[in-house]
Amino acid sequence: MQKPLFWFTLLLSMLLSAPLFAEELTGKWRGNLQMAPQAELTLGINIYNGPQGYTLTIDSPNQGIFDYSPSHFKIDGSNVQFQDDKLNASFTGALQQGLLRGEFSQGKKLTLNLTKLDEAQLQLLENEGSWFGDLIINNSARLPLVLNIAVADKGYHVTLDSPKQQSFGIPVETFSLTADKMEFKSALINANYSAIWQDNSWQGTFVQGAAMPLVLKKKQN
Repeated sequence: MQKPLFWFTLLLSMLLSAPLFAEELTGKWRGNLQMAPQAELTLGINIYNGPQGYTLTIDSPNQGIFDYSPSHFKIDGSNVQFQDDKLNASFTGALQQGLLRGEFSQGKKLTLNLTKLDEAQLQLLENEGSWFGDLIINNSARLPLVLNIAVADKGYHVTLDSPKQQSFGIPVETFSLTADKMEFKSALINANYSAIWQDNSWQGTFVQGAAMPLVLKKKQN
């Protein structure tokens, strides 16, 4: 009589745990990939559980990618996996003590631990995305710049691109943002920026040796 009771208890445990994991996994998850000693990339996984089951999409805010659907994904209990044939990328992880701990692979294997965004962090998402502007040099020449703002578990993770110079993912070590003012500094390129919010754009001055005007407008995702 003990064996049937054991299997009944095990089945009951599995049935009770499934909704629990579903609730814990549902939400927006973010973590940073250490691509190089001075280069990090924020990666996000969005998990929702609806009437038809789970859906999973991927965000890479520093690259301007949002709600990307991978070729395949699987969510089984506390385990999460996805694979994308086009990007030749994959992730395998499991929910452990509130973190989605795992390994991301794209050419090489990297540790990726994701934290679910809380209510305060979700409010910051309105600032997330790519902000475009032309740096005015010597009052005539224009150099396109892109400021990429990502929401991470500890606030913002920000990088800078200079597409014309083939420079991408330039680290921004210091970043502050309020409703009407934004400032950032990049030690790698010895540059800083200060701007105020006006006419649906950030209007300010970019300093790198000389002071140059720079207006940043957000790209609509």
